[in-house]
Amino acid sequence: MRLSRRLAAIAGSVFFLNAVLAADTPPARFVDQALAESMAEQCFARSHVNSWPALTIAVVDAGGALVLLRRQDGAASVTVDAALLKARTAIRFGATTQALMAMSQDPPTRDLMMLLQLTDDPGGVPLKVAGRVIGAIGVSGGTAEQDAGCADVGMAVLTVEKK
Repeated sequence: MRLSRRLAAIAGSVFFLNAVLAADTPPARFVDQALAESMAEQCFARSHVNSWPALTIAVVDAGGALVLLRRQDGAASVTVDAALLKARTAIRFGATTQALMAMSQDPPTRDLMMLLQLTDDPGGVPLKVAGRVIGAIGVSGGTAEQDAGCADVGMAVLTVEKK
């Protein structure tokens, strides 16, 4: 019974976000190649300064379509899938992947998240303009703190360009 209520809550959130993303009004901004490249460069610069391990960065648009994927030399191949999963999870929920940690503590909910291809691993951050999700960035390859920190640095590029 608990699982069906949680499934309904998660499905309701996904349907709500899809409805918001499909609204008739165009977003104030969209994620283009130049913005995605700038985000990746900032992430890699932070990684280099701090001597973090090789990372993979995925940037997706509002529909979850891949805009950019950059994998540093030496990054494990599994980081490609993980970065993309983090970005798409952030899009679907309009929140950081780390924000889903509390939900994932319940084993049936954790199983459901796996079934729906969602993750609570830190490193996925939605990109918002005027409260509207226009894309997301996902980072994988470092520790949880490194991935999340790198994603935040990438997301900050949007804030700087918006001003």
